[in-house]
Amino acid sequence: MKKTIGMTALLFLMMGLIGCNGETANIDFPFEVGDIENIEMYHYAGVPTSAEKKVVVAETDITDLYDMFENLSLKEKQVEENTGADVTSFRFNLSDGTSYELIYVCDGVKNGKLKSFTGNFEYFTRSDIGSYWFNNELEAVPVEESELPMQTN
Repeated sequence: MKKTIGMTALLFLMMGLIGCNGETANIDFPFEVGDIENIEMYHYAGVPTSAEKKVVVAETDITDLYDMFENLSLKEKQVEENTGADVTSFRFNLSDGTSYELIYVCDGVKNGKLKSFTGNFEYFTRSDIGSYWFNNELEAVPVEESELPMQTN
């Protein structure tokens, strides 16, 4: 009987510890998918001087990216950022002339940080956001570092 009580108490303790490992969150864009003119994707590995850009204009691709971000598994958890990480950024250019930026810093396989200074958030994710850069047929062109989405306020 004591073993059963002890095991039950241990099980509840472990469940409590797992549940406290960061609150979950979702992105709630302040615009609708129909408001997006195009999405500029940027990518560089390690140094911004090697950055490239792709522009998403197909309505189905825009919708896929929008839905992917809204359905991401995110956690409110601090993550240490390593220098030399892969960075994939997204600039949603909207029909009203404004833009909304997301920056994904990948610190390992499915281990990264998604942040937005226009959205005022920073989350941890195990989603492979960087794969969207590699898994499309769009042409990549070199881009100046000054064109990249903002890394800091």
